[in-house]
Amino acid sequence: MRRPRRTPRGLVAGVALIGALAFVGVAAPFLATDRPLLARGPDGWSSPAARAALGLSGAPRGRSEIPVVMAPIPRAPETIQLDAVLAPPGPGHWLGTDGLGRDVGARLVHGARVSLAVGFLSAALALLVGLPLGALAGWNRGAVDAAVSRGVEAVLCFPSLLLALALLATSPPWLAGLPDSVRLALVLGVTGWTPAARYVRAEFLKLGGSALVESARASGAGPIRIVIRHVLPHALAPVLVTAAFSVGSAILLEASLSFLGLGVRPPTPTWGGLLTEAAAHLERGWWLALVPGAALFLSVLGCNLAGEGLRDRLDPRSEP
Repeated sequence: MRRPRRTPRGLVAGVALIGALAFVGVAAPFLATDRPLLARGPDGWSSPAARAALGLSGAPRGRSEIPVVMAPIPRAPETIQLDAVLAPPGPGHWLGTDGLGRDVGARLVHGARVSLAVGFLSAALALLVGLPLGALAGWNRGAVDAAVSRGVEAVLCFPSLLLALALLATSPPWLAGLPDSVRLALVLGVTGWTPAARYVRAEFLKLGGSALVESARASGAGPIRIVIRHVLPHALAPVLVTAAFSVGSAILLEASLSFLGLGVRPPTPTWGGLLTEAAAHLERGWWLALVPGAALFLSVLGCNLAGEGLRDRLDPRSEP
């Protein structure tokens, strides 16, 4: 009797690491804010931080409220303190301040929202584009397969960063008018669909003539039913692995584009933007590059651990 296959430790560690970073990004309005998490006023208890997160910061009773519970980082990412410029990490600012006196910890936490959102959205878009194209190429073969394969080869001829730069520089007005994070996610998704398409195509080519598909055809199942119920579930395993690696690649590309000034524009904090700001103060502020660099390292490490763990978990040739 075969023992149940164990979940790889790398998969658990990667999911836990990415989950922790995602929690920081989602909870950023409550982790780093100058508004009280809990306050007491004439009308009772309230949460100014929650009101600000919901866009209700203009409540008339805000001034008369007494703060009771403050955020772990009681500063907003855009708050400037000219008396604390380039302050090193310490009790007042656990991760130091930048050249304008802004708290690096607050900017790091809020930057996680943008960087991780771009990574996950671009990976999802790449799957939405690559999965149907790869399925069409592998199932129909012939001219459709040739056209998709030539398209994949054309995209792979250019480095991802160079292709993203070209798309951003020649973007149409409707794309330039979108929010920066959405615009970046669209561009990175369009440039990153080829791995998913290649893996799905290979699985469809392998399974197209298998006994499983032939028996389904003999039983009277149509092409759509065969693809959805018999072929696609087997092709999802390598796609999920590819998606995990794609998230890490997209996070790095977003940081690179922001570092080059083509990503999310200031004053919105991103990890790549923090690295750009650190370039002017490396001699006096070593922490300015170390902190966002460590965040990028941990996020990419988590994605790679999750991808390798999924590959080991879903590979039928791996030992139980």
